[in-house]
Amino acid sequence: MKQRSQCPACGFNAAPLIVDLPFDSAEIAGYLRAFYASYPRCDLAPLAGTRCQLADCPACGCRYQQGVPDDAFLANFYRSLGTSVAPVAFEPYRIEPIVRELMMVVRFLQPRVPCPRVLDFGTGEGRWATIAAAAGLTTGATDLTSHAFATLQRHGIACFDPAALAPADFDFINTEQVCEHLAAPAAILDQLSRVLRPGGVLKIGVPHDPNLRRKLRQPDWLAPKNSPDSLNGVAPIEHLNHFEPTSLIALAVRAGLQPLQIRGWTLVSPRSPPDSFGPRQRLGLWLRTKIGADDRTYHTLTQTIFFEKPLCAEAIGTAATHCVQP
Repeated sequence: MKQRSQCPACGFNAAPLIVDLPFDSAEIAGYLRAFYASYPRCDLAPLAGTRCQLADCPACGCRYQQGVPDDAFLANFYRSLGTSVAPVAFEPYRIEPIVRELMMVVRFLQPRVPCPRVLDFGTGEGRWATIAAAAGLTTGATDLTSHAFATLQRHGIACFDPAALAPADFDFINTEQVCEHLAAPAAILDQLSRVLRPGGVLKIGVPHDPNLRRKLRQPDWLAPKNSPDSLNGVAPIEHLNHFEPTSLIALAVRAGLQPLQIRGWTLVSPRSPPDSFGPRQRLGLWLRTKIGADDRTYHTLTQTIFFEKPLCAEAIGTAATHCVQP
């Protein structure tokens, strides 16, 4: 296990522990057996003799695993979970939000960027990357495991090793259900900020359980996933970080990014004065509201925030004061 002495979001030192249990305790061992029973290749034996320690940052509200497995363990662990190469299922309820978000970001980038280059960071089975490529966008994908790369490359999607990403190469980077798994999210955000072109957009989508603090007062580690008392938001091994909106903003601001405002399905940069939202844009918003196309419904227990890399060196210290849609 590696110990994290600072909050992974804001860098605060010495956050107090709210959970401190051995991995072989009845609570944690029972949770792991129930959760990974259907993954026979998942080897949890190396965790014996280590502790599950959950810290609560008083500065930004991030709850995080203080001790995290090393890179070798995590690489083997995720390989044991993600070996499927079955075709991606295109359920309409999953496709529509992806397409609408892509349209929203493309509208934000155009006409300055006529043909945006997009990257799916942590692509998994490649659903998002496949849809982006089908929409005609120049698309790249990266992941720690490469089992889906051959399928994605057949769809014209360039696949990269995360360490081989070139600076200033993409206009939009999608990170969906990724940052909660990272032992060092600040370092990854720094890397992605360098990969992002000035004026580009980065999306962070992560789990969010608004009742987590209450649940942790009397934790029920055996509560099934998706049940009212589930602690999946801080799942040992997998969910190393549980971010609040303030946590995500603190994390991104450290990487030189600033949060974007969201009005329905429209992104608005805080560098744009309010009166720059002209009559045509206001009419479009009004029409979309009337026909119900302004609703941004996300799956429960998730939050999504979009960030922009400034076009030039400018102060973003006050960026956290802007309202965003969690």
